[in-house]
Amino acid sequence: MNDSIIEIIGGHPLEGELKLSGAKNAALPLLVTACMADDPITLENVPIGLIDVKVMIELLRSTGADILISGDSTVICKRGNMKGREVIPDLANKIRSSLLLLGCFAALKQTVTLPNPGGCNIGERKFDLHLMGLGKLGAVIQANETDIILKSDGLEGTTIDFYLPTTTGTENVMIAACMAKGTTLLRNANTRPEIQQLGKLLNLMGAKVKVKNRVVEITGAKQLSGGFNFLVMPGWDEAVSYMAMAGITRGEVVIKDFDLAHIPEETRYLKNSGLELFQWQNSVYVSGKRLSLPFDLFTAPYPGVNSDMQPIFAALALAIPGTSTITDLRFTDRFQYVEELKHFGANIESFGNTAIINGGGPLKGARVQATDLRGGMACVMAGLAAEGRSRISNIYQIERGYENFVEKLYALGADICRIIE
Repeated sequence: MNDSIIEIIGGHPLEGELKLSGAKNAALPLLVTACMADDPITLENVPIGLIDVKVMIELLRSTGADILISGDSTVICKRGNMKGREVIPDLANKIRSSLLLLGCFAALKQTVTLPNPGGCNIGERKFDLHLMGLGKLGAVIQANETDIILKSDGLEGTTIDFYLPTTTGTENVMIAACMAKGTTLLRNANTRPEIQQLGKLLNLMGAKVKVKNRVVEITGAKQLSGGFNFLVMPGWDEAVSYMAMAGITRGEVVIKDFDLAHIPEETRYLKNSGLELFQWQNSVYVSGKRLSLPFDLFTAPYPGVNSDMQPIFAALALAIPGTSTITDLRFTDRFQYVEELKHFGANIESFGNTAIINGGGPLKGARVQATDLRGGMACVMAGLAAEGRSRISNIYQIERGYENFVEKLYALGADICRIIE
């Protein structure tokens, strides 16, 4: 855990250019998958500074994978002596993506004991769809209160219907099915950009993958090949967050090397709120000078607004006169951050799966803690807009998903620093 805190003196509009890190939620499944190839795969633009990425690399190394870090964003993945075994609890318990080891070892015809995963505490996050999908492919799974034990002697393709779109569950079954006999069809899958990129990597490795809206088809390969470089996509979630930060501070930011096509619904909501967004060549220009219109946002599977982003939009709504609402149709308990935002003087309440924000009022500096990854960044946003000094603790949560965010905000003109108490 990081015992430092973030201190912010609010009231400074963000101005300048920003280069995004690689997407955490793309990098995690790509790291697992790249370690399954017969030959090394070099992943570029990996956000190595993120805690979740560091944990995943250590997890894979603990199973025997040979992983070399080169520079600040390049990772060379080799299968090495990778074998299913009892995964170290102190690592698996830290990140939810440790679940992807199940699909990996199912494909490699091995046995693995995985402690129940970690991640953000944002309400009930079952993984029954992971186990159902892997079981339908032919893996034998036993789950109890502390562990998941998976055994695989080889998998066979089949049709799998998810009762709701699951991001990591879709990735897990894709990873397993890439070496299964025959073809696997996933229906009602999540097909957000990270999953599209996983499909591209698997195609280069020798599997045949088609990703359409809410449907993924995978034809397995007998072996997976490597010997190439692969670029991790930029973080769309980071992009949306900095766009919203430009809005709440009434600033102007240029986000380099990003395509708004990755975030169609987020872009629509941001524009409808009065945020000015336009794309010129490979950069996105953002101005928050005319932010003025409240909104009613509902989360939804891609291409809808992802549940991850609702705390970011809630914080943005604090700066907009009038009443905005946020309804989360995926994680109904993802509103712990609301109580933290109230410390800034925010007029916000949550009821069930909805937050109601009466924005436009003054915010004052406060002492708060990051309840989870996105809720923590919502508090940073409030601190940037508030009058006076704010201090945010438990920043470990924020650093799980935002690489070098203090340095990036400082470069954009924020009065922000880390301090040790």
